[in-house]
Amino acid sequence: MRLPTGLLLILLLALLAGLILSVLPSTKAALLDGYVRDENGPVASARVRIKGGSLTTRTDAHGRFQFPRRVSGQRVTAWKEGYFIGGSWLSSSPVILLSRLPGEDNADYEWIDPAPNGNAIHNCANCHAEIYREWSRSGHAHSVDGKRFRNLYEGTDWHGKPNIGWGLLTQYPDGAGVCASCHAPTARAYDLRQVRGIAARGVHCDYCHKIEGIADGPIGLSHGRFNLRLLRPSEGQLFFGVLDDVDRGEDTYSPLYRESRYCASCHEGVVFGVHVYSTFSEWQASPAVRQGKQCQDCHMKPTGHMTNMAPGHGGIDRDPSTLANHRFFDGSQAAMLRRAVKASGAFEHRPDSIRARVKVWSEGVGHRLPTGFVDRNLVLVLEGQSSNGQFLSPQSGPRLPDLSGDKLAGQPGRLYARVLRDFDGRSPVPFWLATPDPPPDMRLVPGQIDEMSFDYPVTLKHLRLRVLYRRFWPDVARSKNWPDDEVVVLEQTFSPAPR
Repeated sequence: MRLPTGLLLILLLALLAGLILSVLPSTKAALLDGYVRDENGPVASARVRIKGGSLTTRTDAHGRFQFPRRVSGQRVTAWKEGYFIGGSWLSSSPVILLSRLPGEDNADYEWIDPAPNGNAIHNCANCHAEIYREWSRSGHAHSVDGKRFRNLYEGTDWHGKPNIGWGLLTQYPDGAGVCASCHAPTARAYDLRQVRGIAARGVHCDYCHKIEGIADGPIGLSHGRFNLRLLRPSEGQLFFGVLDDVDRGEDTYSPLYRESRYCASCHEGVVFGVHVYSTFSEWQASPAVRQGKQCQDCHMKPTGHMTNMAPGHGGIDRDPSTLANHRFFDGSQAAMLRRAVKASGAFEHRPDSIRARVKVWSEGVGHRLPTGFVDRNLVLVLEGQSSNGQFLSPQSGPRLPDLSGDKLAGQPGRLYARVLRDFDGRSPVPFWLATPDPPPDMRLVPGQIDEMSFDYPVTLKHLRLRVLYRRFWPDVARSKNWPDDEVVVLEQTFSPAPR
């Protein structure tokens, strides 16, 4: 008997559906259930991750999470604010137990030395050797013992001779303690000459990874450790960080470590009424904020070389783009400046001269250039040359001031700096002698082009442009007998087209 066509089609579809169902696992069977709990029961809204990977989920109101069965056998971790990171192997029904962070800070905590020491189990370099090497070359590692810094603090020169040039202790001794909150945040002494032991390591690993949050003081007026909340344990250990899957039992995650606010208490500062450090407020006013870029995006940009931050000590291989550099410069300070400073030149032939139009700007920077300590400066220098090698002076255009130093004063160019003055109008002066009135700010501004014109003789053949970086004023550096550390960050030569 022949079946009706419609009925035959229904039977065929049913058979096909049965075959499909017979080879596919059920939805429930395709998932692994797990649970996150604390001492009181289920933990809702915990972030759960396959360790070292990008696969994440959240626990529901009953503390339950699910992952595809295909990931079984891997390590799974969980974190929620207020807890240490927990972990378990992803077996048939894993349970992750979370432990709460300490309820209060332990002011009697003994700081960990970052240097390697096989007899001390927590010394940072024992496990994090590459991170320690990066940090050791950073300004943070030398915030107490940096030689130029100590010369300015003590009033000494490069060779230790006392009472030479600028000196905080010699010119404003009542301000002896002003530097310690940022430069020696774990010291109990305020006078840097009395800082010893681990505190003399400066801004070290253990301090940075004990920061729980920002305190209530106004940024710029409350400095360093006085505007940061620490959480130091009374028992065991505790480290804050940017990875939410480090489940050793003593680590926790904090989103603050990827935010510029984390840097602000030391990189924004009004000292003795003078706005000495302004990097954070410069960032707030920059295009970087609108682009969603934080300080760490540039200054802790991964090198791409590190794949395991604790090889041989429990670390796992990771995507190198997730492991920050701790030197705080992408390559070096000079390399970052060279990438950041740009210039162009154009020429206009006139009846009795050649007008050179020069543009200088910063690129890919979230603050003014230069930034940081108030006496840093950039110098634009132009050198015109005729076809027979004769140096040419322009007939018009800006000239460098005496502050640029004997070698450059009066030459065509521009000084990019802030120049502090004292109450009698003298400049430059150290911030501890300066008037609080804001000085003119001639530094490069992100997103803005500085354009200037120079009229040269018609015999101009080449125009050499250089931008120099100086961490201090030449006369001060000379008085301190500091080695010459002038850095050429940009050098270009432009030539006008034949008439």
